[in-house]
Amino acid sequence: MEALSKSWVLRRNCALSPRQLAVAFGVIGTTSLLIAIAWAATGAWIVLPFAAIELLVLAIAFLAYARHARDQERITLARDCVQVEVLLGESLRQVEFPRARLRCRMDDSVKGMVHLDSPGGGIEVGRFVSPADRKRFFEEFRLALAV
Repeated sequence: MEALSKSWVLRRNCALSPRQLAVAFGVIGTTSLLIAIAWAATGAWIVLPFAAIELLVLAIAFLAYARHARDQERITLARDCVQVEVLLGESLRQVEFPRARLRCRMDDSVKGMVHLDSPGGGIEVGRFVSPADRKRFFEEFRLALAV
């Protein structure tokens, strides 16, 4: 029996989950703070403001990473339509195209993005994966779309 739909999820390859990154940043921040306190105890108080700035920069970097760790594109090919969901930060964009009128093409440019075009509009996908994975998705999707 053939499946009614097929899905692809194109997401970032995040080496660390936000929780693992928080632990790593916590260790780095604690170490930096302990070193700054040790220097301050010897009379070098000027080190503390710089340690505080370093901790602030670490916190900003953590928030930027955590915000985009879940970025992904989900493409679902159903019997009569194609649904595309793009999650970028806190923004979710959902688009639906009629399967019969959808065209799939790959950019010839250096970026090599996959374009899903329909008379009512289109969308570009593949920004979160490598060019090789993008090409593999394009070939799989085009083959599945033709069936």
